[in-house]
Amino acid sequence: MKPLILAKFDVKPRIVQLPDGALMGFFVRTVADAQEVAAYSSRDGGCSWKGPDKLFPLPSEPGVWGGTECLVDRDGEVHVFLLNDAWSGVFREVSSEAEKRRLRPRERALDIWHVKSARRGRSWREPRRIWEGYTGALNSVIQMRSGRILLPFSFLTRRTWEQRGEGLDAFWFVGAFESTLVYSDDAGETWHESPDAVKVQTPDIGGAYGACEPVVLELADGRVWMLIRTQLGRFYESFSPDGARWSQPGPSRLINSDSPAGLCRLRDGRIVLLWNCCLRFPYAYGGRHVLHAAVSADDGATWRGCREVARDPLRGEPPPPHGDHGTAYPFPTALADGSAIFSTGQGEGRIAIVRLDPDWLCETQQADDFSNGLDEWSVFGTRGVDLVPHPDRKGAQALRIHRCDGEFPATAVWNFPLGARGRVDVQMRLLSPGFGGAAIMLTDHFSVPFDPEDELNALYVLRIGSGGKLPDGTTLSADTSHEVSLRWDCATRDCRAVVNGRTAAVLPLLRTGEGVCYLRLRSTAASAGEAGLLVESVQADVGAAGRS
Repeated sequence: MKPLILAKFDVKPRIVQLPDGALMGFFVRTVADAQEVAAYSSRDGGCSWKGPDKLFPLPSEPGVWGGTECLVDRDGEVHVFLLNDAWSGVFREVSSEAEKRRLRPRERALDIWHVKSARRGRSWREPRRIWEGYTGALNSVIQMRSGRILLPFSFLTRRTWEQRGEGLDAFWFVGAFESTLVYSDDAGETWHESPDAVKVQTPDIGGAYGACEPVVLELADGRVWMLIRTQLGRFYESFSPDGARWSQPGPSRLINSDSPAGLCRLRDGRIVLLWNCCLRFPYAYGGRHVLHAAVSADDGATWRGCREVARDPLRGEPPPPHGDHGTAYPFPTALADGSAIFSTGQGEGRIAIVRLDPDWLCETQQADDFSNGLDEWSVFGTRGVDLVPHPDRKGAQALRIHRCDGEFPATAVWNFPLGARGRVDVQMRLLSPGFGGAAIMLTDHFSVPFDPEDELNALYVLRIGSGGKLPDGTTLSADTSHEVSLRWDCATRDCRAVVNGRTAAVLPLLRTGEGVCYLRLRSTAASAGEAGLLVESVQADVGAAGRS
């Protein structure tokens, strides 16, 4: 079953499942100038929600509160982790001079505080500060099989380009942020900071942070895996034998924009990963237009899926001039029935609670004939991409891609299950008069439809020249239905382009990738007014027999 949006909220709650099966979504709110922790609740797997209800008040003396992360421990007690700005103005400006003198706020503070329930949520202890400094967000908390609780986070240092540090740090820039964690071996009574801080190099000396917003997961062999947000186009990863000491980080195989991951282990032992597999957009070094999910049955050695599970509902509009936007910051929770639920989204009108069936990620086939419109496609930021009546089938639609504006490209982007081996079949027609050319691309990540470098970063590219000329010199006739089948194998590093049952080209693998999960169709007409193409249907198959 496809991902299902269960609810939309103005705030993004952190959802946990209690021992009795109920779901609770925690967040901080302000009521009559006082702050408190409140929660939504659901007893039907997130299909309906009640509340929000007040759980406990927050004292005003330490500063302004914000941000939450939650854990239900093995004893059924709930741990709520909060951020407090120590009156530094991160969450709210300190206005009057008298207030500033009285409060003596620290510069740029976001301390971490901890609140634990008693009697399984029937009462709450007083908040306690467990770390002092500046962290931007909390994105993950787990309890290991040993009982140790791990709360990873990143923290701001005083590092600048002018004061880069010593050793290897002096030769490049690792940003102002490092990643670490605090851990507790006594159910949250005392906390200790890891002696190892994880650093990652950055692509520039300006807006790049370095290693930030880590998430962690315990692996089957007892090691703990940390996935670290970077600005390098992929996650970096670090490993720990015990959750306290951490290895030097290195690049993972997971393509990612400058955005945090979401990780959870399902009841059957599989791992679900949520992330923004997006590149080449200025915001967040790749963008957050779509959120992807994959599932692994071998502790992250291989992944299936890489399917879009959420899209920015406002992606058709230009991005706002200020503030975060898109669908990102996923917080997944594994449910007792084997599924997962997650919250995602940033900015007004973008926050949603989504239910995910992990078996949907393991499907090997996907098809679209546009009977549901363009729901599965990304066409924003383009012109000349629209649905028109099918020329032969009454009541059916087809996708027309033609360059009608000299400034805007005409491109359509479609996601399907990831496969190192498989095929995509495109039933299409070249329009007349004067077909201006097209590019059919297969790739392993999302980029915006108007990406000018999509062809340079694709895995395989079939170009159809103006007038319908194929790489082997033959010509496709206009206004006639043709089947173009791309059959790839990343192991043999090739892709056979089969047109109407005949091999028209053997395309080389242009760069190494884990597999194919995206089809991009673009008009390559040199000028507006040249005819484009009409796509009648598409079908992808990444199963065992998919490439035949």
